[in-house]
Amino acid sequence: MSGTYIVRTSPASQCAMNTVQQEPFVERFREPNTPYLSPAKVGDFFGLRVQELVERAHVHRNTPTVRPHMAQLQKYLQEMLRVLAMAAEITGDSERAAFLLRNEPLRAFGYKTADTLIQEGHSDTVTAYLESLASGSVGDFDGYR
Repeated sequence: MSGTYIVRTSPASQCAMNTVQQEPFVERFREPNTPYLSPAKVGDFFGLRVQELVERAHVHRNTPTVRPHMAQLQKYLQEMLRVLAMAAEITGDSERAAFLLRNEPLRAFGYKTADTLIQEGHSDTVTAYLESLASGSVGDFDGYR
């Protein structure tokens, strides 16, 4: 029996496909042969020394080497990469996006950087702001346009 089939996807399956498409981006930050992110790889990409990384993640100074899988550290790394992925989609360049996240003061947030907001636990606010930028809802923001 031959014929033409139309495949319709649900929003959930489209989201799953997007996640799979983004996987190579996150994979480069994976600790080899483990299911968690490498603090060293994330730190290197953002230009952070281990001491700076532990201060931002609010964990003990030995955590990245002794317990890199610790939930609090992994959550911080995941949030940084989630925001980075969104910013990279907007800028078209992950390295430029990392620079902007660390350095560009955001007027809408009292001139704090996205990095500072993430450290303060406001990554959802940053992602909402980036989604707004991407959709054109927020006024022109030179760092991302």
